[in-house]
Amino acid sequence: MTCKYKISKLILLACLILPVESCLEPISPALKNSDSAASLVVAGQITNEVGPFRVKLTTSVPINVMYYVVPVLDADVRIIDDKGNSFLLNGDDSGWYETEDKDLKGIPGNSYTLTITTKEGIQYESSPVLMQEVPDIDSLYFEEVENTKIAEGQVSLQNWLNILVNSHDPDGKTQYWSFEFEETWEVMMLTDHVKVFYSQEPPSFTFENVTIDDEKKICWVTKPSTSVLVTSTTNNSLDEIRKFNICSLGPGEDKLNIRYSILVKQSSISKELYTFWKQLMDANENLAGIYGKIPAQVYGNIKSCDGSSNALGYFSASAVKEKRLFIDRTQHNVETVSAYKGCSYFDYGLPSWIPKSYFGTIKGTDIKVYCSADYCADCRTYGTNVKPVFWK
Repeated sequence: MTCKYKISKLILLACLILPVESCLEPISPALKNSDSAASLVVAGQITNEVGPFRVKLTTSVPINVMYYVVPVLDADVRIIDDKGNSFLLNGDDSGWYETEDKDLKGIPGNSYTLTITTKEGIQYESSPVLMQEVPDIDSLYFEEVENTKIAEGQVSLQNWLNILVNSHDPDGKTQYWSFEFEETWEVMMLTDHVKVFYSQEPPSFTFENVTIDDEKKICWVTKPSTSVLVTSTTNNSLDEIRKFNICSLGPGEDKLNIRYSILVKQSSISKELYTFWKQLMDANENLAGIYGKIPAQVYGNIKSCDGSSNALGYFSASAVKEKRLFIDRTQHNVETVSAYKGCSYFDYGLPSWIPKSYFGTIKGTDIKVYCSADYCADCRTYGTNVKPVFWK
């Protein structure tokens, strides 16, 4: 009787589970031919900064195929301004095209059009884009704030730095703004009180001062932002931006450990480009969960000349004004760490199959010290030992 009761319970449980599982069938939406076809992807922007005009051409990844993007080669790429000047861009094997003249710069007030003819003979053209003048950045500064952290049921406060911008247009002409930034910070190898493990039995370690080559001791790491920040002052009668958050720096990073610098670039953009960036951000930020927004292609201002297709991406022309900020370790209370805090060092006697990178010698001796990764042996693996020209 007991066994039959248990079996009945199992059968009932199975009957309850099956309908639930049937609700989790994968959805396979019907695709049009255009949904699975690769599209031309264009990334191009010219500014009033000195440098070659550059454009990158690739193909999109079809929705039903998994592979890396492919560069578009052997295309005829030109940028034409409204004064009749035409600039030819030469391509390389990665899909980057740039002008032979490396000292070109856009002129505010001029309009620019991008034309592309692929090796298959398909012609694309962007709408003309006006390079608008942009005012100076009023101020670039930081504020230290406390953020709440909840971990393992414990609530704590952490110090963070917000990098902020104030700006305005006294002429009231700039209503759509974009910001990009580049970060640079100093790193230094840890050579004092280094924990060195020895291969002797039983295993032991000591804390030593290690002498290393000067050329691999101090470096600078530089990384550009991976996103574009946009904002609008259309609803602001003063056409001003106040306390616009460029980025936030929190505990556990090495950026603020010694000295940090950020270069912020401010541009005036068109309403169309502003809308394009907002649509991209909206598409990328609302994909979580099964009820999230279905991703869709966001087209820009580039179309085929016969009207049969649009290219992905956007060609833009923007004037740029920039400002740099330095932050020293003594100016904040954010908890930071050395980039090399987790490195381990040992003598040469460890097993031969362990990869070794020479670090230095224990001070006052000829005992060599090694580590298992190039990163922990030489700061040039992380950055460059050439001091930036702007570093104070």
